[in-house]
Amino acid sequence: MTKQNPEVFLPELNRIFENSGVAFVILPNLKNCGINGAVKWIGKDRILLAVNDRSKYADQFWFTLFHEIKHVFQRKKGHMIVTPIGDNGITNNLDLDRLEKEADQFAQNHLINPADYKAFIKENDFSRRAVLEFSEGIQIHPGVVVGRLQREKYLDYRHLNDLKIQYHFD
Repeated sequence: MTKQNPEVFLPELNRIFENSGVAFVILPNLKNCGINGAVKWIGKDRILLAVNDRSKYADQFWFTLFHEIKHVFQRKKGHMIVTPIGDNGITNNLDLDRLEKEADQFAQNHLINPADYKAFIKENDFSRRAVLEFSEGIQIHPGVVVGRLQREKYLDYRHLNDLKIQYHFD
């Protein structure tokens, strides 16, 4: 779906989530909220999964979506996610940190197969051609690859941004 336009993938995502008992919504960014997504349980068997358009970039949308999906799975396993914030505004909950790291890892691994990514990184070629070939080989939008390479500091945030696309949701 990462290679499709929102007009194509959103109805499919909504269908998948609906069939799974998950209400999926995309919200406008709330100024100064500092989050990209959230999961809320509505009763015992109904879940609200929300992402916002804080970052318009497709790579961030997909990462956030899979990150929040992992939180759904974590809750299904009986985890309770509580976010205590200290006086300094920093979370000091080790269980929450673990759940967040698990969700990040899940998102990374479901967007790009870890073995494929490891082999790509090992080549140490992050040129436009290499990124395009790799993304085509694994059937994912090249902007998703660029976003991950930038987050993991293999690419400077100024490089290959023209391969990244932005979504504009109504």
